[in-house]
Amino acid sequence: MRVVKIGGAVLDRLEEFDGILEGDIITHGGSDYVDELSKRLGMEVKRLKSPSGVEFRYTPKEVLEIYLMGIMKANKRIVSLLQSRGINAIGLSGLDLGLIKAERKKLIKAVINGKKVAIRDDYSGIIREINVKALKELSKVGVPVIAPIAMSEAYEPLNIDGDKLAHAIALSLKADELVFLTDTAFLADGEIVEKIKVNQMEKFLPFARGGMKRKLLMAKKSVESGVKKVIIQGLNGRTVIE
Repeated sequence: MRVVKIGGAVLDRLEEFDGILEGDIITHGGSDYVDELSKRLGMEVKRLKSPSGVEFRYTPKEVLEIYLMGIMKANKRIVSLLQSRGINAIGLSGLDLGLIKAERKKLIKAVINGKKVAIRDDYSGIIREINVKALKELSKVGVPVIAPIAMSEAYEPLNIDGDKLAHAIALSLKADELVFLTDTAFLADGEIVEKIKVNQMEKFLPFARGGMKRKLLMAKKSVESGVKKVIIQGLNGRTVIE
């Protein structure tokens, strides 16, 4: 079982991942598509940082609507490419068949102008349940391509992080391999780190920023929970975490 997460930064360069793109389950991001659409609609989308330094998209109700449109555009882009390669793909969100259930965050913490603040109108969620039975049934007829949209307790769509979704699916399906496709492999002092042992992860984390830090943390948790190998596959090379 191989779970592949396609990063939003490489959605328009997927042809460069020839032979790497295929997986049993595919998840994805779509930040560039969301940003492009928000600009066209004249809507500002803010990115904030958590107290731990991880960047995230602030998703109030009006931004959520743009997020849904941009993410599903990304979903269909991937499905179209897979179909062109003779791979029968099924484009879905976590809402379909109740694939991904999440708890809406009551508040999120962010650092703004050096101060910690609590935000309560965000529509992002914490993944609570993966419908494993449905995913396995879907896999019998095609490759599920799952957009990072979850269903809340109130049956509302929620923004969920694509890296965390890939991690959750990999654990739920007891995957052997989790692959993150992104624009760059992990770099330390400007050089690609080709291999990382999980017990050495702490010394590499200070070199990571933003989305890469999140990928390393998800990789660590995945391997510690039974995934045999996590690959961060960039356009410039790869980093293997075991």
